[in-house]
Amino acid sequence: MIVLRLEGWQRALEVLKMAEESLDAVQKESKGTDFFRLTRSSYLFVEGEVYYRAGNMAKALRILHRSLKIMEDILKSHTSTSKCLNAIGNCHNKLGKPDEAIKYYTRAYDMRKELSGSMNHFDMPFFKGQIGTVYEGKKQFHEAIEFYQEALELSKELKIPGMLNTALYNRNIANAYSWLGKFEEAYQPAKNAYEIRKDILGTHPWTARSAFQMAEICRRLADFDEAEVFYEEAWQIEKSLGQGNHSEVMVRIVQSYEAMLRGVRKEEFQKETFEFYQCYWDEERNFQGFEFSPANKKVIDSINERLSDFGDRQTQKKYQREALWFYEGAWNSPDTTKLPYLQREDILQTLLRLCNMSHEKDLYNKYEGVAFGFYEKQWKRMRNAKVERQDMIDILTTLQRFASSLKNEKKEQKYGELLKV
Repeated sequence: MIVLRLEGWQRALEVLKMAEESLDAVQKESKGTDFFRLTRSSYLFVEGEVYYRAGNMAKALRILHRSLKIMEDILKSHTSTSKCLNAIGNCHNKLGKPDEAIKYYTRAYDMRKELSGSMNHFDMPFFKGQIGTVYEGKKQFHEAIEFYQEALELSKELKIPGMLNTALYNRNIANAYSWLGKFEEAYQPAKNAYEIRKDILGTHPWTARSAFQMAEICRRLADFDEAEVFYEEAWQIEKSLGQGNHSEVMVRIVQSYEAMLRGVRKEEFQKETFEFYQCYWDEERNFQGFEFSPANKKVIDSINERLSDFGDRQTQKKYQREALWFYEGAWNSPDTTKLPYLQREDILQTLLRLCNMSHEKDLYNKYEGVAFGFYEKQWKRMRNAKVERQDMIDILTTLQRFASSLKNEKKEQKYGELLKV
């Protein structure tokens, strides 16, 4: 976990492989013991956290549930079990499933409280703050701020100011205020988080994230000079970080900073970031544990957005092929089935567009049929649910269009008739 926090998920995965080799070397008769099973659950917990950091939430969830099953079987109520419950909640939160997330956060919070016998334990502010993230995800920002403030106050009572979790609560408070458009109230907690992280972590993804938050708040307060300083700092940190150790807001840093720049500096920055993205992608592509993750999706999308301005014909063809390879791999990944509907639809639609752009007629025909089946399944779900009339019209129009393209006259007529109802 220390390697994951300091050096990133790729380096942590390499270390995990060594641990896996040690586990595989254990004699067969020892593998059924509680000691071995608990060791395996610890390994799975760390592996799940690694894939969470890599941005593959579906894979992380699958692994973490395996870890939790062992912990609940042997340890029952335990600090390790509560941490695993929290990690599962994090995955659901990232997948945009706040109701699922709060189930696990609440279980973790209640278990930790029961184990401690009171609120006076180092973990309690953290678990309370996690519940706040669910309210933030549900856009209930005032409720989120209450939980974050309670977590911060409890940290102070337990005399743990200056710790990284204190920075997290401050950052989250600033986020919630920013969502409410209260940037003056957001400024100080954001600055507190930034200063703690810079002091303790130095050059680190979390420091880059806090510098970016400061830049965004300063820009909204019309302090453009200070905003530019923070954007530049966030960008310089991102450039210095090793592969697999970038912040999850890396692409947003580039987009926001680029939007603020003007003239020659903007042109220089655009070229610089295009080269940065190319190096990032090529290194990621050569990594044995490549992930079809949202983070890599953002990078290959960013490269292709810049191709017309900065890439020669050969470069354009290369990264269009890379994008097609990525989206086909992402669509066929078993983890994609666990993603929300809109994310899966975006992957499939982009795959079709890339097939068309690359003149891959056979591949286009294949995935056109897949898309038709995808939308038919969604239509069946929608028929039994309360949805807006326009949503029904949209999906029926899509189905009729695909049926026409696939020369399925029977289905084309069917969906055409339904549109008239």
